Amino acid sequence: MGANTYVAVGNKEDLSDIITNIAPSETPLYSSLGKATAIATYHEWLEDDLGDAPKDNAVVEGATYTVDTPGTRTRKGNYTQIMRRGYGVTGTQESVSKHGVKSEIGYQMQKAMKLIALDMERALIRNDAQAAGAADVARQMGGIPYWVATNAVDNAGVLRALTLDLINETLESVWGEGGSPNTLYVSPRNKRIVGTFTDSATKYIQEGTTKVGSRIDVIESDFGVLNIKVDRWMPDTSVFILDPSLWKIAALRPFKTEDLPKTADQIEKIIIGEYTLEARAEQGNGLIDDLDGLMPA
Repeated sequence: MGANTYVAVGNKEDLSDIITNIAPSETPLYSSLGKATAIATYHEWLEDDLGDAPKDNAVVEGATYTVDTPGTRTRKGNYTQIMRRGYGVTGTQESVSKHGVKSEIGYQMQKAMKLIALDMERALIRNDAQAAGAADVARQMGGIPYWVATNAVDNAGVLRALTLDLINETLESVWGEGGSPNTLYVSPRNKRIVGTFTDSATKYIQEGTTKVGSRIDVIESDFGVLNIKVDRWMPDTSVFILDPSLWKIAALRPFKTEDLPKTADQIEKIIIGEYTLEARAEQGNGLIDDLDGLMPA
C-alpha cells in the first residue's frame, strides 16, 4: 500500500453509482392535449359552426313556415410526421460491470424516450408549415403556429413588449369568434414578464397554508381566467393562448421500441412512431407574435 493516500497504490476508487442527468424533459403542451387515432398519412377531420349570427326572432301567429339553408361543414387535414430515436452499444459494453447502470442499452433507450417526447413538443411549438413529403423528403405536420391564423396578433415583424393589454386584445378577438381559451403558454423569460403584471392579475394564497406566493400563476382577465404554463421550448418572441380541448395528438403508429437486425457485434434499438396534430376550431385560440422578450425597466 503506502504511508498516505498520495503515494498509496490499490486504494478503491470513489465513484457514486448514482448517475445525474439534469437535461430538461418537461413537455407541458404535449402532455395537455387529448389523443386521437389517424388511419392515413393525411389525417382529416370536419369542422362546423352555427352558420348564422343571433337575430331578432319573433313571428306572428299563424305565420307560414320558412327554413334556412344550413351551412356546409369544412374539411381540414394535417400530415403525419415520423419521429425516431435510437442507440447502439457494443456487446462488450452491455456485458461489463458498470456504475449505476445494469443495462447500457436499456439506460440509453430511456433517454431516447425522453428525447422523442421533446421532439414532439418542439414540433407542436415550432412547426409553422406542413409538408406532404416525397420518397426522399420527410412529411411534416403543421404545428400550432401553422394553424392559429384567425387570432394571430403580430406587429409586422417589429418587436414589442408583452403587456396585459396585448393579452386582453387577443382574448377579445378570440371571444368574438366564440372561443373561450383558458391557458397561456409562455417561455421562461415571458413568465418573468407576466410576473410583473399588476392590473387584473391575481396572486392566490394556497388554502391551508400561511405562505403567500409572489409569482403569478393565474391571470384574471376581462374574458375569464387564464392558467399560465411555462414551457422551456417556447420562444421569447411568441406566446400561445389556447383552449387545449380544441387540439388532439393523432397517432397513426404509436411510439414503440424496435430491435434492429444484427449486423455487427452491437445491440441496436430505435423508438419510432408517426403522429399529427388535429386543430379543431383554430379560431378558438390565439397567438401573440413579434415580442421582444425584454424585462420592463
